[in-house]
Parts: sequence; structure tokens; C-alpha cells
Amino acid sequence: MLKAYRLGKIISSVSEDYFQYQIEQNNNQESVLGLEQQSQLIQKKTEEFSTKFIAWLEKDFENKKAILERHPNPRNLFELCGAKLLVTSNSVTRSLSTKMGRLWEEIANISPYVIVPEFEFDIKITGVDIVILSEGTVYLAQLKTLKGTLTGSQKTRAEKELGIHNNPLFIAAFDLGQWTFSKNTQIPRLAGSEFWHKISMDYNLVENHVRSMLQRIDKAFSKLAASERQNME
Repeated sequence: MLKAYRLGKIISSVSEDYFQYQIEQNNNQESVLGLEQQSQLIQKKTEEFSTKFIAWLEKDFENKKAILERHPNPRNLFELCGAKLLVTSNSVTRSLSTKMGRLWEEIANISPYVIVPEFEFDIKITGVDIVILSEGTVYLAQLKTLKGTLTGSQKTRAEKELGIHNNPLFIAAFDLGQWTFSKNTQIPRLAGSEFWHKISMDYNLVENHVRSMLQRIDKAFSKLAASERQNME
């Protein structure tokens, strides 16, 4: 906690100048905040993500198939019962959810009003994913996918991790589900368009490109699953 607090203070102290540099750079060229430019940059990131994930997906299908064919000691009920598609789908949803967390940071980082300490300075601050400049105030924020992402123990930990910093925020990239992060803390919550607007980005563009990305991944998964079914018949 002490290390995270100190790193947070350091980042906050240097971030205003760094934000000013990013904003000036953005103003001196074609702004990334223009809708067309934003759309192109978001699309590039979502297409790269889906391409990499589909490659992982194809490899995962092959690995699960090889494991089941060798009849090892089963690690879960799906493997025990030889349910090939369930074995794969179980790991796919977990992996996709985990990997997408980093994607939201990459998309948010398009904005000159965002700093991702790990990307910019190779510094990881426990409990802090992104730093935001909004209306002259620097915020240290934790960024999750949905409002209900946190379990009970994770919620308590997140509150402690963010509570040590000045101007903390808890953010859900999409306004979906019910909040599990408590409203009764001193830490403000943002979700969906409220967050993206705060960093001068268009939520509809984010949602549309993410929808296309997930539909592409879903289509690839369906194709692999159909092929696997044919092999099983």
C-alpha cells in the first residue's frame, strides 16, 4: 500500500506536465478526438485484438482436443465427461474477459486526457489502471469492464487500493449490470458514456467497434465448434 501511495503521488505530480505535452501534440496535428480519427484508431485496436484472439482460439481448440484424446487425469467436470465443446467454451469466456480488460486501457489511451502508467512509464500502481485529466483535475482510476465485475472480496480490496489516493475514481467501461462497488464510499463511480465523455471520446464509437469485434470472435468460435461437432459425429 505504501509503495502504491508513493507511486501515485509521483505520477500525480508529473502528470500535469505530461498531459499538457500530450494535448499540445494532439493540437499540433490531426486531432485524435475527431470522430473519423477516433473511429479509425478504435477500429485498429479492436481488429488487432480480434485477430490475435482468434489465433489463440484456434490453438486452444487444438490443445483441448489433444488433451482429451490423451485421456489425462481430468482437471474439471467437462474433461471428466469428455465434453469437448464445453471444455473449450469454459476457457474461452474466461480468457476473453481477462484479455479485454487491457483493451479498454488501450482504447482509452487514445485520448490525450489519459495516461496509462504501465504503457507510458512501465510503472504498475496497485489498484490504478489509468490516470485522467478532467477539468484541470488529475484522477487516479481503476477501470473494469462492467459495473458488476467485482466480487465481494474484490470490492473491499478495490476500495482500499483506491482510497489511499487523492481524487480516485472507479470506472466501468460499459454501463451494464448492477454496481457491486459501493456507493457509500468517498470514491466516485463512472460507467459507460459518462466515462468516455470525461476523456473526450465518443461512447457510441467504442460500443459499435467492440460489437463488431465480439461478433467476429463469436463467428470464428461458431465455425470452430461446428467443425468439432462434425469430427465428433
